Amino acid sequence: MDEIEHPWRGLLATAAQVGAYSWVEAEISSMIGSWVTGQSEPSEKVDFFARSSKHRWHSELFFARLPVLAVLSPEDLVRPPNETFESFLNLVKATRSHSDQLVGLNLVLLPYLLGTYRQESATLSDLADGSTKQCLSLVIADLEQELSESGMIPAGGSALQRELELALQSSPGLRPDLNSVTDDT
Repeated sequence: MDEIEHPWRGLLATAAQVGAYSWVEAEISSMIGSWVTGQSEPSEKVDFFARSSKHRWHSELFFARLPVLAVLSPEDLVRPPNETFESFLNLVKATRSHSDQLVGLNLVLLPYLLGTYRQESATLSDLADGSTKQCLSLVIADLEQELSESGMIPAGGSALQRELELALQSSPGLRPDLNSVTDDT
């Protein structure tokens, strides 16, 4: 029954998607890590350092789910999903003040990721994609906790939040360009 409800999209297509997730989590880890030195309050530094480490772990979890194939190495699959999403992420990275960084992270980027990961988990097959679903469950739980602890409520109020949401909406999100991946499986 599971296979009828959630048809398998193929090994390489799933691997390309998981590779994009690994890439974005690594980028978030690097971004937050780069923000640590710009914080004046020790508590802000500790918070960003802990969050950076958690996203690095998410990247490693996704990377561990990538197949090792004769035609493609796992490293080849860890890449930006598309140029538009990469541009959006660069806008978030470019924020300078602590409050702007929190807006970009807690009100735009992480809620988007949480929704994407939930949707992805719902479309995966228990049979064919069980380990990836388990990985997503762990990452989803972490993101829910991270957002809950941030105490920020997505209100859509600030100009920065609206700008970032518009940039995100103009992208295809985390969907990789599958033209570069052929799947004969």
